[in-house]
Amino acid sequence: MAKVLVVGGGPGGLSAAIHAARRGHRVKLVEKYRIGENIRCAEGFFDALKKLGKPSAGVKFKVEKLIVKIKNTHEVDMRMLNLWMIDRSEWQKSLAEEALEAGAVIEENCPVSPKDLESLKRDYDVIIDASGAPSVTSMAYGFSTLYKQNCGKTVQLTLEGDFSHIVPNFKVGLLPGLFGYYWIFPKGPSSANVGIGNFGREPVKLRNLLEQVLEIEGLSGYRVTREIGGICPTRMLPRLSYDNILLVGDAAGLTSPLHGGGIDMALLSGMLAARSIGLGGIFYEKNLKKLLGPRLEVEGAASRIWEKLGYDGMEEWVGKMLRTKTYRLLLQPTRFNIFLFRTLARIGVWYFSIVL
Repeated sequence: MAKVLVVGGGPGGLSAAIHAARRGHRVKLVEKYRIGENIRCAEGFFDALKKLGKPSAGVKFKVEKLIVKIKNTHEVDMRMLNLWMIDRSEWQKSLAEEALEAGAVIEENCPVSPKDLESLKRDYDVIIDASGAPSVTSMAYGFSTLYKQNCGKTVQLTLEGDFSHIVPNFKVGLLPGLFGYYWIFPKGPSSANVGIGNFGREPVKLRNLLEQVLEIEGLSGYRVTREIGGICPTRMLPRLSYDNILLVGDAAGLTSPLHGGGIDMALLSGMLAARSIGLGGIFYEKNLKKLLGPRLEVEGAASRIWEKLGYDGMEEWVGKMLRTKTYRLLLQPTRFNIFLFRTLARIGVWYFSIVL
């Protein structure tokens, strides 16, 4: 039995607390706010590797189609994937109940500062840092800039209005000159999370672009109930352990370089961190990279193609991928598919660089 401290009550921290407590460790989870509050995401749950299954609570609907708007509108059948719209607050509260039932102790409104880490490292055998980006550990050890160097910037509104024409689907769109996309993720027929993200290095006035999106999509008259913004790290950090501290979720840089989602990777990283506790965490990083590496490699390759092709090229590329069904390589990140996708990517970028 190890004495374990989990910092952060998001998906990664709650997953770590549940699995560590179930393995018999003495677990304490501390959350800066209250669990289920301060949610800063679009609330789409994509179990890309099909390792997790349907969320235990908070499911609004299973997504049937992804509607992609570039110059033309494309539709992608998503029914074969594990993709749901969830109420993340409700779901995280249910995870907290699971952690308590497993024997973990939870303290809310309990922030941890970088200065606290020195004494906490002595008090606990293992600390699992799920405090987000930038993490508490990064501020204590001086690598917080790594998140900003590889991240997407986002702005999102929650709107009230008629979204019945989109449910049970998600809609995303590209804009000329933006290496990023906008999204409309309905929470039901009368509300949705509508946002925009920039994955490029050039600064962009996202709030202004989001106003343009509202005009394009006919949403300008809808009522805004919430506005949030922030960063999502799009590259796994080169190092995930510091002394007896393990980084999970956003703190480890685990969001998709292609679309910015990361709830499933947070859960999986928390689970693997918990499993590694008995051996002092020594195999955590190796096992995590083995599990997530192929997926991140495929999505990273797709993201680089997107950046090179731009708006016009992506219209052609997406159309060809849908017609030839090669987009399925993105959804099945095996080693063989990585090789195939890279080959197609090189051919595609070369072809479009000549034609366009």
